[in-house]
Amino acid sequence: MNVELWRRLVEARGATLPLGALGPDAVAIGRDLDELEALGYAIDRPPYLGAAYRGPSPRLVVDQIERDPTPIHIGRRVAVWRRVGSTNDLAARAAASRANDGLVVLAEEQTQGRGSRGRRWVAPAGTSILLSALVFPPEPLVDAAWLTALGAVATAEVVEEITGAEARIKWPNDVRVGGSKVAGVLVERGAGAVIGVGLNVSAAPPASGLPVGSPAASLAMLGGPGLDRSEIARGLIGRLDGHYVRGLAEGPSPLIEAWRGRLELMGREVRVETSAGWVEGRLVDVDPAMGLRIEGAGRSRTTVAGPSVRSLSPAGPS
Repeated sequence: MNVELWRRLVEARGATLPLGALGPDAVAIGRDLDELEALGYAIDRPPYLGAAYRGPSPRLVVDQIERDPTPIHIGRRVAVWRRVGSTNDLAARAAASRANDGLVVLAEEQTQGRGSRGRRWVAPAGTSILLSALVFPPEPLVDAAWLTALGAVATAEVVEEITGAEARIKWPNDVRVGGSKVAGVLVERGAGAVIGVGLNVSAAPPASGLPVGSPAASLAMLGGPGLDRSEIARGLIGRLDGHYVRGLAEGPSPLIEAWRGRLELMGREVRVETSAGWVEGRLVDVDPAMGLRIEGAGRSRTTVAGPSVRSLSPAGPS
């Protein structure tokens, strides 16, 4: 794909560019335009007048995703698959070689996608960003909770950039807008760590990775139609890479503060279902490693370890 030609067409914002403005070799430009159309880009080509860009490709295009600037770590290599069982599984297999550190796996469709607590993540082909990034983090970034926070914060930032709406995080791994889930994060560890993100671009509920009856939203619902999934994937990879590189340089604290600032139930009265029963009170702090800190009657405080939490929900008005 001729990325520079694609860029010129996009930057013209729908105006028809004469062939002479697209390059000196009309035959080569014609071949490049043919390739863009074959990749799915909508190109208007009035006879002898040039070409105009009319819309993005409905598929994920590696050349567009990988164009400059090159990520420092996550996204140095990108692989796009048409149909897979699970992008997390493919990324985990690649962990057999540390040369794959930073690999990003994307798919148009996955048949065995999964979310937290064993739920299935189902999305029609071509409607979501199904992304898994493989990393081999050093201490103290190896903690799965920190990596979950990384995925959630990066995704929330992308959602806000596209929609202009405030994106919040429902502890520990859902990204929501106005109480409706638009994305989920699943981190799995083995030989390396895999950060999996499922971001709903245009799937309508209930075909959105959620159980029937759960509140769900898509970027198209929040920000309008005509979204370019390759650009969304590129933006998400850039955010993941930026936060990860900062973590390598400065440690986990900056990201944790950003994550806390987005938690939608912070400071509210909550009910926590644990493996041992229920805990109620005000959520005063959340630590990825330690868990939830709840302030109950008489200002007594209880720390609930993250792995023991089955659900976290509001107990009253904010």
